[in-house]
Amino acid sequence: TEPNGVHHEKSGLFIVGIAPPERTVSFALPHTKSDDICRAFHKLKEAIERYRRKNNHLLASDTPFLPLSKATSGLKRKFESSKPIIAVDCGASPGGWTKYLQSTCDEVYAIDPGEMDKSVLSLPNVHHLKMTAAKAIPELRGILARRDGAVALWASDMCVHDIAMQVDMFLRACDEGIVKPDAAFILTIKCNIGHARERFDGLAEEQANRLKVVGA
Repeated sequence: TEPNGVHHEKSGLFIVGIAPPERTVSFALPHTKSDDICRAFHKLKEAIERYRRKNNHLLASDTPFLPLSKATSGLKRKFESSKPIIAVDCGASPGGWTKYLQSTCDEVYAIDPGEMDKSVLSLPNVHHLKMTAAKAIPELRGILARRDGAVALWASDMCVHDIAMQVDMFLRACDEGIVKPDAAFILTIKCNIGHARERFDGLAEEQANRLKVVGA
């Protein structure tokens, strides 16, 4: 059974109901066998697919937003001399986003001090930087400098207390020169500290406005 609670502000009481799973969300999210690391990758997949449908006519042939298959990735890309598409996944643990990104990008640097799923770590194009994003950026700068490479796709779904940190880390990476000028980026603007809806919307808008300077 799954409880569903509602707080009655005037009386200060909590009203709690209990129902079997099949009467809550199971009809919408059927329990089927899957090799998903976690369901978090669905929001990344949806974001990319929506962007692709809306902007497909604007995308270059080597963008991570195009549906690349293993048969057409790497040296078998349209331009064989093109550099590998490198993605970064901040807040990667346990690896749902990383697993999805590695299927469309040549390499993924997964940044998280937490543990990654063994099935993801075993993938040949996944590199785990087991540290915070703040520590990983200079580390990544050194790695990419030795390879004369840059990040083509920056994705971040970190759980942070400061709503500005997602954008802070991305803009820092841009300033450090490890992100391509025309890179794609996906950031989840969220906060683990509760806010009223209006307050949160205002904070989210502030962070979105900070991103407008990227590529301007």
